[in-house]
Amino acid sequence: AEDTKRPLAPKQAKKEDRQVKDAIHGSIKLPGICWAFIDTRQFQRLRKLKQLGMTPAVYPTATHTRFEHSIGVCYLTGKMIDHLESNTKGLKVSRKDRLCVMLAGLCHDLGHGPYSHMFESFVREVDDS
Repeated sequence: AEDTKRPLAPKQAKKEDRQVKDAIHGSIKLPGICWAFIDTRQFQRLRKLKQLGMTPAVYPTATHTRFEHSIGVCYLTGKMIDHLESNTKGLKVSRKDRLCVMLAGLCHDLGHGPYSHMFESFVREVDDS
């Protein structure tokens, strides 16, 4: 019952940009709007989902969650936009468009469940019949 009181969508209040220490990219800064999504219970559930499936059963130190992965993807999409803009003559990406691409990267795994890729071949077989 307590969980139902938490918001289903990001709060409208302006969030501050924040930095986080990433194991791969070091210290990364994400815009406040990204933190508005990260701070939801839907996004926080990604902390429990392993990105590497059964790999840690064989390699116990190989751990990576969909939470960590999604934050990294968000950061890299921002870097990608910066790179494209600085290397493409005449390209000017608005702040709004940059944020939309970053949010798409951030949220791309929200629909995954535990071990969801293990069932892809089954789903393909059902789709092909």
